[in-house]
Parts: sequence; C-alpha cells; structure tokens
Amino acid sequence: MSIVKNRENIKYYIGVDIGTNSVGWAVIDENGNLLKKGKHHLWGSRLFDQAQTAQNRRNYRSSRRRYNKRRQRIGLLRLIMSDMVLEVDPSFFIRLEKTTFLDKEDKKAILKDNYKMNYNLFCDEDYNDKKYFKDYPTIYHLRKKLCESDEKADPRLIYLALHHIVKYRGNFLYEGQELHLEPSNKEEDLKILFNMLSKNNDTTYDISDEQIQFILKIVVENISKTAKVDECMSHLKLNSEDKKIVKEFMRGLVGNKFNVSKLYMHEDLQFDDEDLKLQFSDKSYEEKIMEYENVLEEKMEFIDLMQQFYSWIELSKIVGSDSQHASISGAMVNIYESHREDLRTLKEVMLKIGKKEYDEMFKPTSKNVVNYYNYVNPVACSGDKTDGFYKYVKKAIEKSDDSRKDEILQKIANETYMLKQTSKNNAYIPYQMQKDELIKILDHQEKYYPVLKENRDKIISILEFRIPYYYGPLDGNKQFGWLIKKKGKENERILPWNHQEIVDVQETAAQFIKKLTNYCTYLPIEKVMPQKSLTCSMYEVLSEVNKIRIDGKLLPIDTKNRLIEDLFFKRKTVKEKDLINWLKQNQLTVGEITGYQKEKAFSSSLAPWIDFKEIFDEINDSNYDLIEKIIEDMTIFNEGSILKERLKKAYNLDQNKVKKIMKLKYSGWSRLSKKLINGIRADNKFGSSVSILDVMKESHMTLMEIINDQDLGFKQIIEKENFKNETGSFEYEDIENLAGSPALKRGIWQTLQVIEEIKNYMGHEPKNIYIEFAREEQEKVRTTTRVKKLKSIYNDIKNQLDVHGKEVYSNLNKQDEKSSIEKRLYLYYTQLGKCMYSGESLDIDKLSNYEIDHIFPRTLTSDDSLDNLVLVKKKENQRKLDDLVLPLEIRNKMEVFWKKLYDNGLITQTKYYRLMRDEFRRDQIDKFINRQLVETRQIIKHVANIIENHYEDTKVFTVRANLSHEFREKYGIYKNRNVNDFHHAHDAYIACIIGRYIQIRFPGLEAKYVYGQYMQNVKKTKNNIDKENHGFIINSMKYECIDEDTGEVIWNPERILDYIKCFNYRDVYITKKLDTNNDKLFDVKILKNDKNSLKGETFAKIPVNKLRKDIHKYGGFSSLKNDIVAVEGKKGKKIERKVVNLPILLRNASTEEQQNYIMENNAYSDVKIIKKIKKNQLIEIDGICYYLRSADELDTAYQLILSRDDNEMVYCIDRAIQTNDFSYFDNKKENIDKLYKLICNKMIENYPKYKKKVYEFIKEREEDFFELDNSQKCIVIFEMIRVMKRGEQYINIPFEPYNLKNDRKGRLNGQSILLDNTYFYDVSITGIYSKKYKL
Repeated sequence: MSIVKNRENIKYYIGVDIGTNSVGWAVIDENGNLLKKGKHHLWGSRLFDQAQTAQNRRNYRSSRRRYNKRRQRIGLLRLIMSDMVLEVDPSFFIRLEKTTFLDKEDKKAILKDNYKMNYNLFCDEDYNDKKYFKDYPTIYHLRKKLCESDEKADPRLIYLALHHIVKYRGNFLYEGQELHLEPSNKEEDLKILFNMLSKNNDTTYDISDEQIQFILKIVVENISKTAKVDECMSHLKLNSEDKKIVKEFMRGLVGNKFNVSKLYMHEDLQFDDEDLKLQFSDKSYEEKIMEYENVLEEKMEFIDLMQQFYSWIELSKIVGSDSQHASISGAMVNIYESHREDLRTLKEVMLKIGKKEYDEMFKPTSKNVVNYYNYVNPVACSGDKTDGFYKYVKKAIEKSDDSRKDEILQKIANETYMLKQTSKNNAYIPYQMQKDELIKILDHQEKYYPVLKENRDKIISILEFRIPYYYGPLDGNKQFGWLIKKKGKENERILPWNHQEIVDVQETAAQFIKKLTNYCTYLPIEKVMPQKSLTCSMYEVLSEVNKIRIDGKLLPIDTKNRLIEDLFFKRKTVKEKDLINWLKQNQLTVGEITGYQKEKAFSSSLAPWIDFKEIFDEINDSNYDLIEKIIEDMTIFNEGSILKERLKKAYNLDQNKVKKIMKLKYSGWSRLSKKLINGIRADNKFGSSVSILDVMKESHMTLMEIINDQDLGFKQIIEKENFKNETGSFEYEDIENLAGSPALKRGIWQTLQVIEEIKNYMGHEPKNIYIEFAREEQEKVRTTTRVKKLKSIYNDIKNQLDVHGKEVYSNLNKQDEKSSIEKRLYLYYTQLGKCMYSGESLDIDKLSNYEIDHIFPRTLTSDDSLDNLVLVKKKENQRKLDDLVLPLEIRNKMEVFWKKLYDNGLITQTKYYRLMRDEFRRDQIDKFINRQLVETRQIIKHVANIIENHYEDTKVFTVRANLSHEFREKYGIYKNRNVNDFHHAHDAYIACIIGRYIQIRFPGLEAKYVYGQYMQNVKKTKNNIDKENHGFIINSMKYECIDEDTGEVIWNPERILDYIKCFNYRDVYITKKLDTNNDKLFDVKILKNDKNSLKGETFAKIPVNKLRKDIHKYGGFSSLKNDIVAVEGKKGKKIERKVVNLPILLRNASTEEQQNYIMENNAYSDVKIIKKIKKNQLIEIDGICYYLRSADELDTAYQLILSRDDNEMVYCIDRAIQTNDFSYFDNKKENIDKLYKLICNKMIENYPKYKKKVYEFIKEREEDFFELDNSQKCIVIFEMIRVMKRGEQYINIPFEPYNLKNDRKGRLNGQSILLDNTYFYDVSITGIYSKKYKL
C-alpha cells in the first residue's frame, strides 16, 4: 500500500464509476496499489439524489400560464365594460371577485356600506340571485336569451354572458377557417381519408359518392358507436381482406378503440412488441399518441385527420349538423331540459323499486360507486364518470317492471342519457361557434350601449387572439423567454389588438429557432439538422441501403448507387417488392434480402428530394442551401401564417411555390448536425476533401465505422473540433449542452468535482483517469411477456409442426402468460423443442441434462445474451478449443432448420447470422475484441474530452461496465447494494485495475496479436475450455506477459491476489450531496374545512388565498415543504436549542416573519435563528452518525460492515430471492441462524434508534423465526439488512408472525434534535477533508 508522502512526485491514476445517483472513486499508484492519506485509503463513494427531468415543473407551468391567460382575457373584457356595469351597480365586480366564496360575516367586513343582502351577483331590491337563477337556471339559458332577444338587457347580464364566452372560448382546430358542420362539407374529408387508407394498403376501395353520403348521415345519428360501424359496413361491398381494414378504420372514426397496426396491412407496426391501439374518446389519448409518435412518424398526418373527423362527429352530437342554425347555448339548454326529464323519470322508477334503492341512487356514497350523486357532483369522484354511471343505472333498474325502463336502456346504449352541460366533449367546440354567439349578443345590444359598439373589434380579438407559440412568455421572463419588441415599444403592454405593432415578429422567430434546437451528438457546439432536410434524408437512406444484403452479400457500390437513383428518387416509400422488381429489371440476382429497418420495407426515404424537385424543377448547388433553410423553417414554424410570411419575404418565392410548400408537413429533428455529415472534410483513400456523406456513397460504411476508422481522418478532425484548451476549474457549462438525461449530467458534474478535489490534494494532474459509466437503466416495461409472444408465433405455425412440435405447443399452452420463463425453457421453445446442433428432439422434463452453448465462444466474448446461446445435447457440444465458428458439418446439416426458425421470428437475425458464420478473419477478430475494449457511447467520449481539455498531461481511458461485472464474478467480489455503499468505490478500483491492465497489455490495441498469444497459453495449460468463461479480456489476465524484446515482465497475474485483498478494507470515504429543498411549496389539493372534515377538524395548514384566510371555515392546503433551521427559543424560563422546520414558502420572507412562524409553531415567547442547515447534513448523536432529512426526521449514515463470508451469504440470499430458488440453503440451516443473530447484534449496536421500532419487533418473534423454513428466514434477514441501509425505510415480510406489507418501520421521524448533544460535520466532496463542530 502506498502512503502518500511526496505527493507532488508521485505518478497517480484515478478510477471513477459514474452512476445517476452515485460516483465511486479510487486513487492508485502505477503498480495498482491504493494510495493512502494517513492511515486511510484514498477511495470513496459520493452519493446524491437522482436528478429529475423538468416534466412536472413544465406541466405546472403550462397550466399556470393557461389560467393566467384566461384571467387576462376576463380582465381585458372587464376593463372595456367596467363603466357601463358600475353605473348600475358600483360593487358588482368586488362581489364577483372577492366575496363569492365567503360567508355572511366576511362579506360584510369587505363590502362595508355596500353590503345589502347575502347574495353574490344581484343585490337589488327588485332583483336578486334567487330571481336570476329562476329566470336562467344555467349560464347557457342567459346566453340563449341574449342571442335571440333584441330588448335592452341589464349590463351585468351582458357582462356575465360575454365573460363566460371569453373564459371558455373553444378549440382552435379550424383556426382562420369558416365553420361548416353540414355533412355535405365533410364528403371531401372522408374521401381523402379513404384514399389515404387505400394507399397505405396498396389497393383501391370501390366506394361511391352515395355510400360516402350514407356514412356521413349514419355517423351523426343518435345510435351507439358499434351500431354506427355495423350500419355503415352493411352498405359497403368489399372483399373480406379489405372489410377487416375498413371496419377497424370505422371503429376509430366513431370513437371506439381501434388497432392502428391493422390499418397497415404490409407493415409491422409495433410499440414494445405490441400492436398500436388508440381511442379518440379516451382521456389518455394525448399521452398515448405522444408515446407512439416515433413509431408512427409520417402516419401521424392520417391519424390527425381521423381525429379531426371524429371531433366533427362529437360536435354534431352536441349542436346538431346544421351550422346555419347550430347554437351552443341552444344545444346546452336542450341537454339541461332532457336531463331534467330523465331525472324525473329515474326518480319515479327508483321509488317504485324501493326507498332503500332510491337512497342508494341519490344520496352521497363512497368514491368508487358512481351513483347519481357522484355523477353530478364534480368533486365526489374523479375521472370520466359516464360509463360508471350508465353501468350503475342499468344494474339498479334491472328489477324494475316500469314501461319506461326500455327507453332508459335505449338512451344509455345511444350514449344520450342524462348528458351534462360540462363534459369532456365540450373540448370539441370550436371557437368560431363561441364567436357567433358573441357577435349575436353584440349585434343586439350595441345600439343601447355605445361602449360595445366602439370596442366591438377589441372584444372579438380578446376571444380570437392566441399567443403565437414562437412568442414564448410575454412578460420578459429571463429564464424561459426570448420575445423581442420593436424599437421604442419596449415598455408597451402587448394586447390582443396591438401585438403586431409591438412585437418584432421576424427577430422573435429567429430567437425561437436558436432556443429550440438541440446540439449534435458528436459536435456538441453544432445545432442538429431537421430530420426531413436533404442532407439528413440522404444520410438515412445511405445508412440503410449500405447494410442491405442479398443472400448474405452486400450490394456492389455501383449497384447500390443506381438503386438509390432509380428507386429512392422516384418513390417516397420503397418496399421489398419494389426492390425485387428492380433487381429483375436489371438482370441482377434475386435472393434472400436482409438489412431493412422495417418489416420488408425501407424505413428511410428521399421524400424531401422528390417534393422539392417538383417545386424547383431540379435540386443543384445553386438552390441546395436555400432548400435546406426552407426545410428548417418548415420544421420550426408548423403554424401557417408566419411560415407563409417568411417564404414570401425572406426567400422571395412566388405564389405558386409558396402554395405547394404550404401543403407539406415536415417535423422532427435528427441527432446529428449538417456540419458533421456534410461539412467536415478529410483527405483519404476516397479522395481529397471528402465528407462523411461522400464516403457513405462510395462504400458500405456506416457513420460509426467511418468516425472510428483511424485511417479516414474524420476521428481526428472531430476530436480537434471538440478540443478546447481550458485550464482552471471545470464549469457546469462544460456539460450543459451534452446530449444526455439530467440524471446522467448530475453524475458527470459530481465526477468532475471529485476529480478536481483529488487533483488539488495531490498537487498535480493525474497521469490517467479510468472512467466507467453505469448503463442507464431505462425502466422499460415489457408489455408483452415472452410466453405470450411465443404462443402467438406457435399459433401462426401450428399447421407446419411435426408430432414432437405439437407436443411442445401443447406444453407451451400450459405456461402462464403473466409469469417469466426460465432461460433453458425459453431456448427449448425457440428451438421447437429440438437440439440446435443435431435437430434431435429434447425432453422437456430433462432440460437440466442438456448444455447451454455459446455460439461465439467465451474465449472470444462474454456475451450471455439469448442471441448467443443455444440448448444442445452434450455429445453435440464437442467443439475444438480454438473453433470460433460452428463446424461446417453442423452448419450444412442444420441450415434449413435455422432458416425456418428465423423466418418465423423464433430467433433473431443476429442469432441466425452467428450460427451461419463461416469464418473469423484476423481483422474481424481485431474488430470484435476492440469492440469489447472500447466504450462507444458518445456522451462518455465527450466527458473524456472535457477532462483532457482541462488537464494537459492527463489521458482518459474508458472501461466498459460489463468488464467490471466479469471481474467481480471471476474473483468472487460480491456486490451487495443493500448492505452498504462501498460497492461504488470498489467498482472504481476495479475500473483502475482493468484500465491499467488494458493500457499495459494492449498499448496499440493490437488485439489479434494478443488473442493469438492468449489462445497459445490456454492450449499450453490444457485448461478446460469451460473455465475460460469470462470473456477474452478478463480470462487473459491470469496469464503472465513478458516483453519479447527486453524480457521485462509486463504483467504478472499474481498481482491480482494483492488487489483482491483491498476489497476487505473498511475505510471507504462516504459523502452525500447537501441539498436545498426546491420542491413544490405544498400539495395543491384543497382540503375540506372543519364542518366537512371527518373528525370535525380540518387537516389544512395553509389558506387558499388572502380572502379565505380562515382555514377552519374554508379549508386549504397541507403538506408544507420545509427548510431546516437551527434556533434558540425561549419556552417559559427555559432556553431550548434545537433544529426546527421553516416552510420554503417563507424562505425569502423577512427575518421577523420567519421568527413569528417559528414562535407560533413551537410555543416560543422569543426566538433567535442561529443557522440555516441543508438537507442531508451529516450529524452525530451519541456517537452514531445520521443524515438530516428534515428537522424532525433522520436517515442512518452508518455503513453496515460484514466479513467476506457473510457478504457471500447475503449475496446468495439476494440471488435466491430474485430467482425464487432457495436450494443453495438446503443444508445451511446453522449458517442462516448464525447470520440472523449477527444481524440482530449489528442492529442493536449500530442502530440504537431502531431499538423500539424494528429490533424489539423482530426479537419478540425470534422463537417463531427459528421455526420458519429457509426461504422465509432468508427474506427476514434480507429485509432486516435492507432497512438498515441509508435511504431505505420499508420492510416487506408479508407472512406470519411478522405480517409487514411495505411497512415504513425504518422511518426515523418524530425526532427532537437538540443542538447541545449533536455534533455537525462539514465534509468536502470526497470526504478527504472534514471538520467536526457544535452549533
């Protein structure tokens, strides 16, 4: 072990393991020994909470903005109408805004002399709220009256009607268009949809104009959705294949659930291995469609048109289909009247059934039951309640013999029963219909009120104006805004009727572009290009065509380029049959074609080239850049008006070109920049000054191959572009623009700070840094289980199965679809129950007798994925030691069988090619091994660049995460995440060991040479091939390496024994990032007042607003989020020094306000704030360390330490629980009991605060513990260990005698933390420096 004496002279190396909530680090000398500071080894784990995306914050922000805009619209209307209203009633607006929700006492206090009676809207002698609601039961009754009547109306009534119209102004689906609801106006739309549907399926549907008119008539009738589909289908004469597709399409059109994948017969549209299913009437439609966007791509246009058609059907349902006489208020009054009639009938029917049933229907009940009370009561239960109510009514009237029962059931079937005025269907009402009513009211009333006439256009603009999305926030918001005003207008307020005079539209749009676009994955200072740009579409086509193989062979270069010229420049989508026809026309071999990115079709397309060739006649050097700029604008400004303006002004295009461009819809961005693909130039064997695109045209290479090929020169240019010599500390800006999740960026930023502190401690830069990145674990939920997928494949091929195959199928059908499937059994089913090397039948009951073989041997790679594994009989697995591919006789014998498996989707393309591979050339071995050595993720290369830019003499190496995993497996170094946090530091040390080994052993990464040597060693030692089971790199570490020229020992495998001893050291530095609570201020749900609360006392802590400040009367919010402060408070004669909570809400309040809050909530007569403390502050109470979670909650900071044997035992328990296989412990009862006692002792010694809550609970049941079976004992031990770990609180032991189901027993809340017996620690980021003190 190296003790650091002359630090400045020591060559040292740093290893880091970067995760999303931790960074492990270790510092070694050139022999791989850990350095020391005093007696303490230099390695540690830095812990932090995972950074979240801004999704929630963004959602809240957009809701806030929506409500603010609504308030502003109402405010502007009030500004215009205030004089005419106040003349009649001076306190009208005060009542409306301030006293509506208040009780009589509070109303009087605010209105003073203006208080007349306890009403909100009208307080006249002859007209009050009672009379108003008698005249107008709903706001729509008032609107209807004002639309129809020419009499002079009370200005307050006019204001209320206009206020409602402006507040709920409708959607903007048909912005700027005349609204026509008649079915005849939808004929064209429906024809377009049918045309698109037929194009999608390479057919034509024979549908006449009469049939189109019939469909339009049926879809707006008051019958059920299913009846509409059946009725329409009965009038269409189609063949059975077409019928299926059209029926699915009609389902979607009327609002039922439909399978989008079935609308595309020739394509395999899947999301997470499942068909895409949508329902326009479903409340989660928006979320679903966002999920599917990347799969649907250009098909989104078709789905959007379908949804627009569906919204017309729903709108017609509300207002009828005659736009001349359609009126929202008329329709809503009808809904009200028929609801009233239906309600009267329902009451009579229910009373006949019985008083008990009547009460169940109409009185308050639990939230889960949608009776009539819950159906009409907005807060009673959430979600879409119509279906629930309909089901409830159907069941409730089952017993009734009333003659009106059938009428009720018919209305329910037609979805017209007891509709409500406020429903989700109101979202289909377009603003034009609201505008019609607004204009009618103004027409009738402006002759009586000049103010309305003078401001007519302004009032209409309040309704119509939408802030263009490229304006962004209008309030000059520095963090999120970018709006630019015209010179001299900087201080003017933007209003609906003056925005064009104030805003510099073109400049604002340009700023918007800058803010919107992301940065290139490889050149982080360059912006990405639009996905539909000429450059990007050509790049995507080349990427795909370069990998097309016919019978396993790539296309010759000239054939490939002719193919692009003949097919891609002429067709927007190219399918397999097009390619086959082209090959035949050109007298070329037609064979098995592989390499598509879609099912039997190319996913890439030159559509933009075809579109713009048509518009500009040709694309050449003179207009290429112009077209690229136009496409960028089209991608950004998907709203018509500004794009039209830009096309005319910025590009001087004529009317005809503009018209054609406006018809195109382009969206989406690439992850690459134009500069990367077509901008950087290199001199190489393909010519002088060639771009990456040029190389792709003249070769079969992909982007990754080109930029990693040393000889082509692009790699060096990209590194040079990314190199900036910046000495000094790291800045957060260094990583801000990297393409990666916020969680990953936080990990990187913490890493850079750790490295910087180590460098400062050592006094100079490290020689090398070894980086290992944990793979980001995306929580990808497999929606279709493997069993379900297998069953569907077997179902398709059941007629091709032999006798044994049918037996296999019947066994498969017994498998539970929901449960997971063991590896051997899964391989058995994917191989149709046969040996993969002989084709002989395997016995399902003797699977453990067979061997799992690696297709590419483990001497070459440690790939344990299903694509590299086969299940075989032992005698078939006699491969020679150095065979990298399967023997020829096996390949010849099995080729037909393997092809059958591949064609039916039982094995992947990768697996098929691995089985069929006939050789590994020297250069291929080299490539294959280098791929295992070199980390390919781009973000890691950027981190390496950032470090090397700052540290002139430091070289950064990346270590692939799977190598550390193999090293741990080989040498029995157990990773127990639930025991302590040491494993992050251990991983960093392993990264050092492996990184140093690779660096010494593969100086020029001459892998094939080293591989040859390694295979000689294996043969020399006559090792059993099965022992070589950790991949070539880790395996080769056990053989000595001597420099042939000098005789010097380059690598001595005995060093590993010294390294392994280090994992028993217990002195890992652990530090946790201090945080400030920047969460929401409190939970936003409004809680009930005293009167309506269960126990007669509200849970609310914060008033809703200043007017409703009495929470006992009006309820309010709860769950305040807090900061932590240390205070000295006076309680009677005593002085109390402790840590207390202070709401974030008061973070920026005056000291006096903060003190008042603390005094009130802690019963102090006086208080002094000593210090604000951050979350996760390390403290010590009675010799035990904790982290502060809040002023009254702790989290243990003690790291549980176990011996190597105990660690192994815990590791085995963990594995057993995961696999649900406890056979390892069959004769280890004593070992388990011993471990249990040890854990109990550790808990009482090191976790005194758990004594009452956890320890005593466990101890009381100790006798029963010893009677449990081994699997249950393992679970108890595992849960005890887990709850002692930092950050864990839940215990899950769901069986007798514990019965704990995710119980928060480990939560240390309700603590009183007194300053006089608490030590505080200030700890540096690595923990090398720390200071202990008292407050």
